Amino acid sequence: MAQFQRPHSVREAAYAHLRGAILMGALLPGARISEPGLAQELGVSRTPVREALQRLAQEGLVELLPGKGARVRVLSAEEVREVYDVRALLEGEAAALAAQNATEEELNRLERLLQALDALPKEAYAQQMQVDFDFHTALIEAAHNKTLARIYADLRSSLTLVRSFQQTLSQHPKTRQQHQAILSALKARNPAEAAEAARAHVRHFRDLVMQSLQAQAWQ
Repeated sequence: MAQFQRPHSVREAAYAHLRGAILMGALLPGARISEPGLAQELGVSRTPVREALQRLAQEGLVELLPGKGARVRVLSAEEVREVYDVRALLEGEAAALAAQNATEEELNRLERLLQALDALPKEAYAQQMQVDFDFHTALIEAAHNKTLARIYADLRSSLTLVRSFQQTLSQHPKTRQQHQAILSALKARNPAEAAEAARAHVRHFRDLVMQSLQAQAWQ
């Protein structure tokens, strides 16, 4: 996990540290979280760690298992499909709006993020996922729709929990092609093409993840 920084509030520090570890992929779905172990690691009492876990459980990032402690939440196959379906709707609308509203600097930023993604080492999966996530977040921001951005932010916890299924896909040739299709449609100021490209990209990932889940179920 990242180095622990102790601000004024120990409670907030424990929460921010643990949440950051989950969002950055340092703690993957299903990973056990030891309350006493984490308290010792951070140099705090168990109380702020317990409160942080309860707060994260309310956000849907952590499961509290009676008699077994806590673990990073594991989504069911149905929940994974629902997350991707909602994401496709949101990103499709965001892309359509971004084709109309994005500034040239925002388009340039999207292009730089894709260049940065391509430049990362092939095995740097955590970094690839972060830059990939930054690209999609920048797409949402380029739509200039505050309500859409707020709804997408609310979905972030669930998106984080499904990212572990796609950690090797950020530099896949098909992913690169789909990202470029989104960017090209945005630059052409074509809302319909941008929306379809964004939806097709998310649905492609959805189908790959669902196939992976089905394969695991048969093992």
